[in-house]
Amino acid sequence: MQGFHFPPTLALSLASLFWAGNFIVGRALRDAVPAIDMNFWRWTIALVILLPFGALALRRDWALIRSQWRLVVFLALTGIVGFHVFVYTALQTTTAVNALLFLSVSPVMILVGSWLRYGDPISRVQVLAMGISLVGVVVLVTHGELERLLGLEFNIGDLWMLLAVSLWSAYSVVLKTKPAELNQTPLITGTVIVAMLVMTPVYLATLPGDEPVAFTGPVVAGLLYIGVFASVIAYFCWNYGVARLGPSRAGVFLHLNPLFGAVLSIIFLGEGIEPYHLAGAALIATGLVFSSRGAVKPC
Repeated sequence: MQGFHFPPTLALSLASLFWAGNFIVGRALRDAVPAIDMNFWRWTIALVILLPFGALALRRDWALIRSQWRLVVFLALTGIVGFHVFVYTALQTTTAVNALLFLSVSPVMILVGSWLRYGDPISRVQVLAMGISLVGVVVLVTHGELERLLGLEFNIGDLWMLLAVSLWSAYSVVLKTKPAELNQTPLITGTVIVAMLVMTPVYLATLPGDEPVAFTGPVVAGLLYIGVFASVIAYFCWNYGVARLGPSRAGVFLHLNPLFGAVLSIIFLGEGIEPYHLAGAALIATGLVFSSRGAVKPC
C-alpha cells in the first residue's frame, strides 16, 4: 500500500483475529448453510462492499492487472475458492480442535514453500520461533493435557482441512510475486471477481439438490461477519502484512488463530481463564517476538 504506514504485525494479528471468528461461525452454521453456499454468500457480500471503490481502482490499474492475470487467477482459485470451500467442508465432520491443529501446520508449509520457490533462507531463529509458537498452539487446543493429543481421532474432514491448509500456504507463498506497484485494492477486487465467476455456476448447479438456506437472524449475522470482517478486512490485513514481512515471517501469525479462538470463547461463551490459556498465550507470544525480528520490507 503506497504511502500507507500501518504496523504489519498488527495487520497480521487482526487478520488472525477475524479468521478465528470465521472458524467459530463456520462450525456454528454447518447444519444451516452448506459449504458451497456459505462461501458463495460470503464473497457476494464482500464483493458488494469492494465494488464501490474497488471498481475505480481496478479500472485505473487495469493494464497492470491484465499483465498479472495468472497471479490473479491463481490467488482466486487457491485463497478464495478452494481454501474456504475445503475449510467449510472440513468443519462439517471434523472438530474445531482438529481443524486448528491442521491450520497450525500452515506456517511450516509457507516457510518450506518460500525456501523451495525463492530460495529464502531458513534461519535458526525462524525455526525456534515456529517451534515455540507451535507448542503454544498444541497447549491451547489440547488444554495442556497430553491425553487429549494422544486421543485425537481423524476422519475425512481432516483430509479436507489438510487440502485447505496446502492451498492457503500456496496462496501466501505466491503472493510474494505481487509487483510492488500493484496496490491491494485492485488486486483483491480482481481476485474476488474471478472467484465469483468460478463459484456462481457451481453454486447454481447445487441449488436443485440442496435444501434452501433459511436466512434467519443468526445465519444473516454470521454471513455478514465472514463477508465483512473475515473477508474484506482480513484479506487487506493479511496481504499487506505478507507484502511487508514476507510469507515466512507472516505465516507464524496464523498461530494466533487458536489463541484468539480461546479468547472469543471466554468472551462470548463464558468460559473461564485456565492455566493452559496463559501458558499457550505466553508460548505463542514468545514465538511471535522471535519471528518479528529483522528489518521490514518496503511495501
